[in-house]
Amino acid sequence: MVMMFKLSLHLSVIGFLLTLCTVNSAYDIAIYGATPGGIAAAITAARLAPSFSIVVIEPTVYIGGMSTAGGIGLRDLGTEATIVGSVAQDWVNNNYKYYKNVSHPIYQPDMNISRQSFLDLLSVHSNIQLITNTGPVIGKSVVMNGTRIVQITTNTKQRVWNADVWIDASYEGDLVRFSSASFTWGRESHVQYNESLAGVQPYTTFANFIPNYPVNATLDNGTMAPYVSREKLGPVGSADSNMMGYSYRLCLTPTKAKQAPFVKPNNYDPNSFIILQRYIQSLMATGHYPQGPPFGKLVDILIFRGYPDGDKFDMCDSFGSAFTSDAININRNYVNGTTEDRLDIAQKVSDYVLGMLWYILTSPLVPEATRKSLENYGLCNDQWPENQHIPPQLYVREGLRLVNENVFTQNHVVSGLCRNDTVALGSWVHDIHVVTRTANGSYVNNEGAMFKEIARVNGSQSEGVFEIPYSILLPKRSEVTNLLVPVCHAASHVAYSALRVEPHFMMLGGAAGYAAAYSILDGYIDVQSVNINRLQERLLQDGVLLHYPRGHCD
Repeated sequence: MVMMFKLSLHLSVIGFLLTLCTVNSAYDIAIYGATPGGIAAAITAARLAPSFSIVVIEPTVYIGGMSTAGGIGLRDLGTEATIVGSVAQDWVNNNYKYYKNVSHPIYQPDMNISRQSFLDLLSVHSNIQLITNTGPVIGKSVVMNGTRIVQITTNTKQRVWNADVWIDASYEGDLVRFSSASFTWGRESHVQYNESLAGVQPYTTFANFIPNYPVNATLDNGTMAPYVSREKLGPVGSADSNMMGYSYRLCLTPTKAKQAPFVKPNNYDPNSFIILQRYIQSLMATGHYPQGPPFGKLVDILIFRGYPDGDKFDMCDSFGSAFTSDAININRNYVNGTTEDRLDIAQKVSDYVLGMLWYILTSPLVPEATRKSLENYGLCNDQWPENQHIPPQLYVREGLRLVNENVFTQNHVVSGLCRNDTVALGSWVHDIHVVTRTANGSYVNNEGAMFKEIARVNGSQSEGVFEIPYSILLPKRSEVTNLLVPVCHAASHVAYSALRVEPHFMMLGGAAGYAAAYSILDGYIDVQSVNINRLQERLLQDGVLLHYPRGHCD
């Protein structure tokens, strides 16, 4: 047996203390990824089985994924009642204790408080070990015994991990990828699952360049401009391997005392932003912005949800802009690439996001009004100081997706539709950011974006709430029988667009944690054989709603 060292987190009255201790690398339940979904899974498993040894394996030095290292908390939530009784509700209610004279839930706190709140919740359970900076799982290291994952090795110090049940809570889905589970990425055709919104999308003015003021796609020498793909789109409705753009959600503030200066990226090249410049000129040509569009026209500046001071914002891609903070056409090979490939993509996305801002601030071609509107903001000087105040977590809006016998599709994302296998409620829309930027003739064209309400049963009183089944977490029984997948779960591209937000990941993580514990308590049964009624009873005991509104499906 190989003995390893870890940093064990213990909270005290004045904070937490990091102590070095020796741990065994064999566990009852191992969770790969300290994302919000992974943390929720650890907590629910520990609640049900306090004698189990549970480990959360985090490849980076950060915990909390997009809710902490990525800067968005749990902001993307439509109906707040859908997280009642869950670890997600525990977290938003724990956040406000760190602010003076505040008693309302805070969905998007300061990032140091976000992290501390997760640590608070984990510290309640002495049988959870949180081990960070392990490096990613080494693909060839995943050892299978029939349909069961037995062992993996992570990159840092080649640490070996053994567990009876595994939960892949990572944004990349690497346990899925390197086990025997089926998976996919990109877009299905509209005929594969009979989805009206699937596949390559027809031309639309939504999130696109202005029809009467088009932007030329090529440079003077005839080559394609940066950030415009040379590839041709397939027919409308056809499948492809493209995914919506990735980004970094910067924290911005207009309060001078809280500002840090914007950062010039190491690989900055002003010539990379010729499409941005042409787009600014097209906006001016419309007559709506004769002095230059404000920065808030190019990006969405979203106030931190519930943040009491009201002066912190996260910078998001805008559906009202054609050239914004999403890095389009850059994430190819992220899902199936090497660690080096992913680091390269993350660097290119960072160069794009920071470069866009630097171009607006420094290019003599940018109108003064546009530049000055950005100068009103700065990076938040108390967020990620170790990383130049830039969020270290790349926003991987979609990675790979599990494929099983019951893939969740557009036809299942229906408000008011009752199920008997529900373990979580969803409350978001079909939210797909721009997928491709290509040339339509000689002009630039964005494609794939949509922000559409979900379907509703006639007469539904469920608002925009839909039910999510247990089956979404499960690989095929013939492939892997001790793995649960709350983040890269079994959904089509269109369905995933309504599922891909952190509150949903936490709800599904909570269900996965209970299911993992039950699979051991009931005699090491396959996760596909866990008694769904028993799992639902436990969720109901916590106060989680399985139908909305309460009593809707009685």
